[in-house]
Amino acid sequence: MLQSYFFSRKRGFMMKKAHRFAQTLFAALLSLGLLFVVAGTVSAHSAHAKVLSATPAIGSTIAQAPDKVTVECAENINPNPKLSNLFVYSPSGELISQGDTKVSLSNPKEMSVGIKPNGNGVYIVRWTTVSAVDGDPDQGAFIFTVKPAVVSATPATSNNTGATTTTTSTSGTPLWATILIGIVALVVGLGAGWGIGRSRSKPAQSTLSTMRRDVAAQKEPKTPTKSS
Repeated sequence: MLQSYFFSRKRGFMMKKAHRFAQTLFAALLSLGLLFVVAGTVSAHSAHAKVLSATPAIGSTIAQAPDKVTVECAENINPNPKLSNLFVYSPSGELISQGDTKVSLSNPKEMSVGIKPNGNGVYIVRWTTVSAVDGDPDQGAFIFTVKPAVVSATPATSNNTGATTTTTSTSGTPLWATILIGIVALVVGLGAGWGIGRSRSKPAQSTLSTMRRDVAAQKEPKTPTKSS
């Protein structure tokens, strides 16, 4: 009789314990499921209108300065030039973008601006966008380098008539440029971190130096948030 009583209590205790475990497991699985849902939602909206590619290509070295810079973003861009814009700075630090940035009518993810080429060296492109999808702002920067091809004379060989031939080649990229070109991932909110926002005015030379240094170091200042 006593043994039956203790067995009954033990069985009841085990059933309660199993029930509690099932409840805990269910709660954990539910929380995990919600976490994946939230993570998926955040991931779906985290791209904003971030620049994905550009012409000239991000971090590229080209032989001749272009007369236009074009970028393509992850989302459709708000075409208002006060919200979505490109600012191009020459190697000397001069703002050389001409007029308003225009969003393509045929591809609303693409925008471009004309520039006034200004010598060889490292050009900085600072971009600001507002998504036409959710209204979220984003900013960043990238560089491209203008470096003409080097033409060198090749000495004549004993088998020719004394004529010389020319070959065109590009010399190796210097270390400092390689470091700059290393920014494959676009920096987030770089313009906000430099404290120059969306202004058209030319930043001070010290600010431009900071921009180049931050781009090289791949710093990621705080991403701007949508104003309420």
